[in-house]
Amino acid sequence: MRKHLPLLLAAVGAFLITLVPLLRLHVYDQVLKAPLEQQSVTRSTAESATYLDPSTMKIVAGPLVLTRWLIGDVLAGTAERAVWGESVSLTTAEDQRLDYHERRLAFDRRSGAIVNCCGEYLDEDTRVKQTGQAFRWPFQAERRDYPLFDLRLRRPVSATFDGVEMVGEVETYRYVQRTPRQLVPGHEAPLPRSLLGLKGKGYVGVARYAEIRRTFWVEPVSGQPIRTEDQVTETLSTADGSARLTGLNAVFRTSAGDVLTALDTAAFYRRWILLVDTVAPVGGGLVGGGCVVAAIWLARRRSPAAQDQEQVPGDQLAEAR
Repeated sequence: MRKHLPLLLAAVGAFLITLVPLLRLHVYDQVLKAPLEQQSVTRSTAESATYLDPSTMKIVAGPLVLTRWLIGDVLAGTAERAVWGESVSLTTAEDQRLDYHERRLAFDRRSGAIVNCCGEYLDEDTRVKQTGQAFRWPFQAERRDYPLFDLRLRRPVSATFDGVEMVGEVETYRYVQRTPRQLVPGHEAPLPRSLLGLKGKGYVGVARYAEIRRTFWVEPVSGQPIRTEDQVTETLSTADGSARLTGLNAVFRTSAGDVLTALDTAAFYRRWILLVDTVAPVGGGLVGGGCVVAAIWLARRRSPAAQDQEQVPGDQLAEAR
């Protein structure tokens, strides 16, 4: 066994050294991906919102809840892309629905960028082509702007890098979507003229406009959004373009429990990234290099000249000189 030890050490060392680029180039890409299977519910609450109650046609104040469901279509996904469905419902504390949106889309499992395929739709409209990031930022997110797609406005928007901030004990990148007053696509039911401050009786047609400031706190290594804050102001305007009524004014913040869940998800990916990108390559390189050095040292010790020298007695070795 000792005779073959140098060869064994050399083989182990060569294997470990070869494993280093394999971990970086292959395992990293295979392991660090968004999952195909997804089932999650998150909630954001606006504690002191004002909104138009459609049941009473009055402006009321109170809490609102924004609930978001994500469901993955495993069979439609591949090694490179995932297909998820998203539903977003705005309700009162009494569970009265005020707004609802639903979409299905595919996205790259590493970059998080939307891929146009696989039966995508937005509110049953298959003609809408969504672009930008979907559900997450890329692994190793950068300090730059990222394109998004706004469900309410049905158009591309941009999230601007706005600084670094700690959420708990985790460093996050803050990105802000600042969207000025924009027309919200869709049909609005006519409203009473008296509600809009107009003279006369009867109803009048209106259009809905929204102004949005949405802030994302993203753990950059994993690309996982940790929490969001949505500041939304919606106004109802008549045909002349005049804003007649503020139909919604609210600030939605992710619940504390959902923030903790997102932090756990980010920590899971960070551990994998640390293992695959740093610990395993560095450790494998050091151990592999050590095995090769040990193999060379043992081989030199067991070379024929060294063995002959060990076998000649000291007095004969002196006479031979």
